[in-house]
Amino acid sequence: MERKKVFEGVKILEFAWAIVGPASSRYLADHGATVVKVESHKRLDVIRTTSPFAGGKPGVDSSMLFGKYNPNKYCVSLDLNHPRGRELALRLIGWADIVTESFSPRMMKRWGLDYESVRKVKPDIIYMSSSMQGNDGPHASFAGYGYNACALSGFTELSGFTELSGWPDRVPASPFAYTDFICPSVNAMALVAALEYRRRTGKGQWIEQSQFEAAVQFLAPLVMDYQVNGRVAGRHGNRLPDAAPHGVFPCQGDDYWVAISIFTDEEWRAFGEAIGGPPWTKDEKFTNLAGRKDNEEELETRVAEWTINHTPGQVEGILQAAGIAANMVAKCSDTFEDPQLEYRHHFVRVDHPVMGQPAYEQQACYIMSKTPREIVMPSPCLGEHNEYVFKELLKMGDEEIAGYIIDGSITTQLPESFRANV
Repeated sequence: MERKKVFEGVKILEFAWAIVGPASSRYLADHGATVVKVESHKRLDVIRTTSPFAGGKPGVDSSMLFGKYNPNKYCVSLDLNHPRGRELALRLIGWADIVTESFSPRMMKRWGLDYESVRKVKPDIIYMSSSMQGNDGPHASFAGYGYNACALSGFTELSGFTELSGWPDRVPASPFAYTDFICPSVNAMALVAALEYRRRTGKGQWIEQSQFEAAVQFLAPLVMDYQVNGRVAGRHGNRLPDAAPHGVFPCQGDDYWVAISIFTDEEWRAFGEAIGGPPWTKDEKFTNLAGRKDNEEELETRVAEWTINHTPGQVEGILQAAGIAANMVAKCSDTFEDPQLEYRHHFVRVDHPVMGQPAYEQQACYIMSKTPREIVMPSPCLGEHNEYVFKELLKMGDEEIAGYIIDGSITTQLPESFRANV
């Protein structure tokens, strides 16, 4: 008998776009939740227009970035600026258990779809908002993407905190939209907690996330160090104050590297023995951590002179066998072909009407002992499930649906400017 999925029966209406909001609900979708994504032909989700595109051909349904965050979802297309589009949205809200949105604050209120309006339609609704800096405060209206929150938090640029990523003699190295990848798991946990709260009490709630604040939590030790000791963290490349060598080193081949991390003097002695005991590893200036830190540039040069004569796999094998933390710096192709990920079915191919059979990544990286995680549906084409959702979920008739299409509240046509470029 087929096992029931842990979130089977949970219904999510997603107004969220870009990455954080869609990635948040995908955790539940992969474990059985029914997710209906609301989009519009009149204003495209930004990641539908972002590469890489399948076959190198840009198109509203061929972005693999969009595909990554939206499998296992249905998609309807509504014009929320049309009063009848908002009417249909409210009918869908009456169907849902959870509503998610990631617009800038006040956008949903402008449409009459904010939490206070929605709870009048569905008193026990769980409503999740995720925005750049939260729903209130002097900067609440500042919209942006993950790389903006990344800079605000202090990972990259001077924006109230400090610049952390990169080398001290170069401009900051951006970890791109790092907050896009840490905020969704926080949201997913909050949604699960809200579902449990509603199960016990019958009450819904509004979950309101500031992506800026969620990201700062990941800098807590550095913020506390400043609060307590007055130290302002800066850029140190790959180095750490309590480890040496600690970095990435060149290997044989075209742009191949390996990461090596040594914290203790015992590990350093093991490293020296593992690479054949060259005299420099026994030099007094390298035999303890303080000496290695004082002579770190020379130390890294010496280590690189050894690694450059080996492949990353050889360095891994030699050092890991000696108990030293070492691992290749993987290229995308290495990750895609990784035997551990293959064994755990991390990449799954699913038929898509436009992209063929792309490989989707399992986002829910945990596996339940009794219920499966699955990618059973590809990412949806824009408006692909209008008929199914309105007929099967809302029980609307063909004539009624046709009326909404005729008046434009259900959208069907892309802007001419977009069609001209694809």
